[in-house]
Amino acid sequence: MSEDIRVSPARTLRDLVPGEAWDQLTSGPRRTHPAGTTLLRQGDTGTHVLALISGLVKIVRRNIDGRERLLSFRGPGEVLGEMAVQNHRTRLADVQAISTCQVTSIPANAFRHFVERHNLPGRLACLANDRLWEQTEAGEGDLDQRLAGVLLRLAAMSDDSVFRLTRRELAQHLGVSRNSVSDALRRLGPSCVRADKTCIEVMDERRLHDVLRRLPA
Repeated sequence: MSEDIRVSPARTLRDLVPGEAWDQLTSGPRRTHPAGTTLLRQGDTGTHVLALISGLVKIVRRNIDGRERLLSFRGPGEVLGEMAVQNHRTRLADVQAISTCQVTSIPANAFRHFVERHNLPGRLACLANDRLWEQTEAGEGDLDQRLAGVLLRLAAMSDDSVFRLTRRELAQHLGVSRNSVSDALRRLGPSCVRADKTCIEVMDERRLHDVLRRLPA
C-alpha cells in the first residue's frame, strides 16, 4: 500500500466535472445536519442522491446478523447514494454524519441526466473501484500504518484534526478488535493522537507520516 494512496483523499465527483457543472448540480436548497444524523438509510429506495458540500460522513453497512461494518469515509465534493440511483436498487448502507454536514438533494432522474450529459458512467465506475481499493487497504498490513493512513486521509478530506469517531468504529473500519485499536493508539502516543470515548484528535501529522514511511517489522 503506497503512502500516497493512504494519505491523499480519494477523488470526488466534483473533481471529474467542470466547476460550473458542479455549481449547477448543487444549486438547489441546502440543508445542514448535525453530527450523528443518518442522511441515507440502508434498504431505502434510491429516489435521490445527496451532494456533500461540507462536512464528513461515514458509510456503515449492517450485516444479516445485525453486526455493523464501517466501510469508508466521504468528504466534501462527494455525491452520496449514487449506486442505488444508478442501478435502480435499494441502498446498501447507511450514510451518517461525523461532523456538521451541509448537503443538497438531487432527484434520481436529474442525477442520471447529469451523468449522461457529462459522460460520467466510466469515471463513476473508476471512483467505485477506488473506494473498493480503499476498503481493501484498510483491512491489510501493519495496523499502526493502516490507522495512521486513515487518520491522515480524514485530515486531508476535512482539513480538520478532531473527528467524532470511537475506537469501536475505527476497529470496524480496520477489521480488528477494539483492543487492538487501543493498543495501536497507545503505541502512537497521546502526543501524536488523543482519543476519548467519542472523539479522535490528531495532534502530530508529521509523526503519522513517519509511521507510514516506517519499514514493516
